[in-house]
Amino acid sequence: MSYNPYGQAPNAEAGYGYGQQEHELEPYGQPYNSQPYSQQPHGTPQQSHQYGSPQQQSYNSPAQPQQAYSSPAQPQQPYGSPAAVQSANVLSTADFLSRVSGIREDMRELSKRVDDIVQLHQRALTSSDGSAREQLDALVAHTQIKNTAIRDQIQTLKGDAERTSDGSFGLKKRQFESLNKEYKDEIQKYLREEQEYRERYREQIARQYRIVNPSATEAEVQQAQDADWDNEGVFQTALKSNRSGHASEILRNVQARHTELLNIERQIRDLMDLMQYLSTQVVEQSAMVQQAAQKAEETTDHLDNANVQLGKGVDHARRRRRLKWWCALVVFLIVLAIALGVGLGIALTNQNRNKT
Repeated sequence: MSYNPYGQAPNAEAGYGYGQQEHELEPYGQPYNSQPYSQQPHGTPQQSHQYGSPQQQSYNSPAQPQQAYSSPAQPQQPYGSPAAVQSANVLSTADFLSRVSGIREDMRELSKRVDDIVQLHQRALTSSDGSAREQLDALVAHTQIKNTAIRDQIQTLKGDAERTSDGSFGLKKRQFESLNKEYKDEIQKYLREEQEYRERYREQIARQYRIVNPSATEAEVQQAQDADWDNEGVFQTALKSNRSGHASEILRNVQARHTELLNIERQIRDLMDLMQYLSTQVVEQSAMVQQAAQKAEETTDHLDNANVQLGKGVDHARRRRRLKWWCALVVFLIVLAIALGVGLGIALTNQNRNKT
């Protein structure tokens, strides 16, 4: 039997659940790629049948699919970079910084979407029609896709930094760490909003349950908030004290809101997984790059040592040349002194002979 509890719900208490079939996006029921971030392959293109849905008039994109995340045959090439095999090449510093700027622009757009989600959360809780809920579903779906795209692009930059062996490694590492922290802060903001939204949803469940059971204790209300309302036995138990049509209608709304709450909690778990994943991202040069860098450093040390030894050799050669000149000068002076002595002796001898 098909039953739509929303069509007959009272004003602000009517719920359009994230998990309802009326909404094709089902964003809270679709975790990021349906696996934890710690296990998800990085750079994996994201298939999405959520863009371009007829219900996404406020946030939809053109009819053509997004090439960056729809085709596994083509590597992601954001911001117009050449379609080269990036796994074999290292980005230049200019290209790396250009991609960093592009990702920061995407994060500013993500921040704006989170602010819009905050506004739509409030409208969805108080509105009696489904327009706010439909807009929220579409925006949450787009935000999931944007989150995955940003995460993959940051992971690409991390891999490039780890392959870098020249002097730009330090700059790339600092840029990645700064970018990763900014993204983590943005996800933390989104996570806090989802957690607050969950608490407001629980308050609505409690309020609706008290309408059906005005004499319910706090413990019973708490139990109702935590109950598995998808279980028909729980629903029938709650109807025992009040079998009016209005009570049945309200409890159906409680049942629907419980389903929505479960989907919100799944979204929170996904965001927490993403937070944990981002916290583990540390740039470390690969073993091959480290070995190459070590060899280059050793070569530089050897060259420096050779230059020192060469300088010492040149200095020794210069000293030897100077010593040779000094030796030659000393020999010359000795020879000159001997010659002068001999000449002077001969002259004196001849002079004495002439006198006698």
